[in-house]
Amino acid sequence: MEIDYFVPFSSSGATVLSTSTIADILYPQLSVAEILSLSKVCKATYRAVKAWYPSAYNINNHFKTFLGTLKNVLAFRGLQGTTGTIVSGSQALQFFDRTYYPGSDLDVYVPCRHASAIGEFFLSIGYSFRPTSLQSASAFGSDCKRHLDDLSSRTPNGTVPGQEIQEYNWRFVEGVINFTKEVILGDEETLKVQLIAVEPQSSPLTCVLHFHSSLVMNLITHDRAYSLFPRATFIKRTGVTFGNSGRLESVTKAYNKYMMRNFKISRDPLPPSSRNPLLVYGDRWIGDRQSWTIALDTAGVTIPYWVKEANDYLGLPLLACQGFSVRNTQPRQPTVQNPAPKHYQNGDVLLTFELVCCTILRLPLVLPISDSPSRSYMWPRSTSYPVMYSFMIRQQRFEEEKVGDAFSRRTLRPETVPGWQFWDAEVLQYVHREYTARTGTPTICL
Repeated sequence: MEIDYFVPFSSSGATVLSTSTIADILYPQLSVAEILSLSKVCKATYRAVKAWYPSAYNINNHFKTFLGTLKNVLAFRGLQGTTGTIVSGSQALQFFDRTYYPGSDLDVYVPCRHASAIGEFFLSIGYSFRPTSLQSASAFGSDCKRHLDDLSSRTPNGTVPGQEIQEYNWRFVEGVINFTKEVILGDEETLKVQLIAVEPQSSPLTCVLHFHSSLVMNLITHDRAYSLFPRATFIKRTGVTFGNSGRLESVTKAYNKYMMRNFKISRDPLPPSSRNPLLVYGDRWIGDRQSWTIALDTAGVTIPYWVKEANDYLGLPLLACQGFSVRNTQPRQPTVQNPAPKHYQNGDVLLTFELVCCTILRLPLVLPISDSPSRSYMWPRSTSYPVMYSFMIRQQRFEEEKVGDAFSRRTLRPETVPGWQFWDAEVLQYVHREYTARTGTPTICL
């Protein structure tokens, strides 16, 4: 979201609104829409709102409810950067909306090979494993470490892409580990964390793009928070459902929950606005002009060197070179989509994307898809990007030859092979070039 215009405003009024003591009292009472309107009054109020943002959107304070101390928060955010873990669901929505929903969970989406690292972190800060009935009845029973190790050892050969976990009606999910912790917050309260392990051939972003509606398509990484449909969610307080999501009892309950929180759920897209469209059809990118992106304070957050090098190489976060397409017709070629083809009806809003998987990538890439052959990201069948395609094929073969017998195509776990190197940033550079050729440089906004 961007500032479109300024109107004249008295200097005395701007001075009052810019005073920190007044801002700290007044601004928290305003909604996101009211804060945005205030920031458009004049340059002085824009600067005042911008100066207030760091205290309003302090992710360390937000996470302290579940993680306790600043030390734990910084350690968790470091793990996010190392593993590609994101926080989504109601906690991300609450962070953007500056509100609090009593009893809400912390939903943590983790690449399954890192399930042990994230799970053991929560155990180390006092959380306890709460197995489901199916987990209790399994061979691992209530042994959390064995469940975590099992998830971490999964490989693409052991799962079916896009399968649904029937217990949760989620796609792209390999398994779920529940943690709880008893704390005193005014009254005694039970904190609940859901570790949602994503399939080995998917990424956490795929789960976000398969949520029931645009309301909850918000996510928090180690260094940024992204809202994919901010105008609809925070300005109009509405969301669009994807397909006939009401067919599931769990989704119907979710709709009712958000209606109680003063949101509306629309079956069809709302009438478009030429000035501020709530839903834009076409290719979308994480952190684009239709998104709301908040840069988070990373002081004290330790991330691996390759994340910093990749961000420096690209000039923007790795996630900002990924995206999806918004459509209202079925694509002519096979693709990953929300809703699934069997639930789609003509005219429904449809999210589509391609998963680009390769052993020289730490995580699969999520990219927009178009029916135009020149803009297809299908891997490994794509010839749309001959340079990128050639690079990935040749580099993968080179890595395999370099490590020799240490690499096995059967296990597809190159991160365990000494000497194996990854090339995420270099591959994303090809994607970034295509993005800038079509839409200009991605804009990271407040």
